[in-house]
Amino acid sequence: MENFTIAELGVFLGVLGGVMTSLILTFQKSKCSSINCCGIKCERKIPDVPPNPPADPPADPPPQA
Repeated sequence: MENFTIAELGVFLGVLGGVMTSLILTFQKSKCSSINCCGIKCERKIPDVPPNPPADPPADPPPQA
């Protein structure tokens, strides 16, 4: 096995951290109630999100003198 430099170790850890971050973000944005990935199972309840109410129309600007 070859020796590696601290820079190579840093790159490896950065890539590994990026992969883990992207997996976590994918799980968070998922609308699935059951997630099974890499031997990890997760059952979760996703809250019902009510539709956005219509926004109030903007008020008329005050008259300028």
